[in-house]
Amino acid sequence: MIFEQEYIIFEILDVLFFDQKNSRTNNSNRNFDAISFRYKADTTLNTYKQQIEVSDDSICYVPSNLSYTRKSKKDKLIVIHFKAFNYHSEMIEWFNPENPEKYRNLFNQILNCWNEKEVSYKNECSALFSKILSEMYKDNQPAYKNKKIGESIIYMEKNCLRNDFSLAVAAAKSFMSEPYFRRLFKKEFSMSPKQYVIERRMEYAKALIIAGYFSIQEISKLCGYNDQKHFSAEFKKITGVSPSKYGYNFNEN
Repeated sequence: MIFEQEYIIFEILDVLFFDQKNSRTNNSNRNFDAISFRYKADTTLNTYKQQIEVSDDSICYVPSNLSYTRKSKKDKLIVIHFKAFNYHSEMIEWFNPENPEKYRNLFNQILNCWNEKEVSYKNECSALFSKILSEMYKDNQPAYKNKKIGESIIYMEKNCLRNDFSLAVAAAKSFMSEPYFRRLFKKEFSMSPKQYVIERRMEYAKALIIAGYFSIQEISKLCGYNDQKHFSAEFKKITGVSPSKYGYNFNEN
């Protein structure tokens, strides 16, 4: 789900407010993604695979190029139209946040910023949207079955991109030996801590490559690798292509 993605590369296209009653719309061939927050809703979204009942205070993601029908008794929402460069889904995704007031304020801020169009408003809106995505990511992290390793996971999330990242230090955060931590971690995540760190680094690397602002050498350092050859080998092992080929393939598409 997009709500579980830590790194989304995006471009905002529009921010809109709707307040509709007893409406029906058919949507197809939209070349943009959309994330909305609904203040009030009694709405049904239908695709050829899904029928979703959308209610008050829900957040909903609709991917580009997905045909769907929206039927509403009432639908009061703010929607952000954007282009996601490193994420796509074939399904509508949604969740109901535990703290809707937080999102209500953020969506209000981004709508006001977009409508007022003051100097550098696109940068400010991008910052607000990044904040929205960040909050959604944090709110959709799974609860760990084994709470013993919670502090270690927090350490890994914050430090896995550092070139001095230490699994021994991560284990110590939960007051356990490294071998014991590795066993508990693998039981929790069905992968080793080392593989988890590598996958986190590669997800960040892919986002940086797509952004196009850094060289492969710079990206390798930003992802915690002192040796570019080692980084490139790990990247190809995960993705099947070299970092430079990955960037070329994306730009071609």
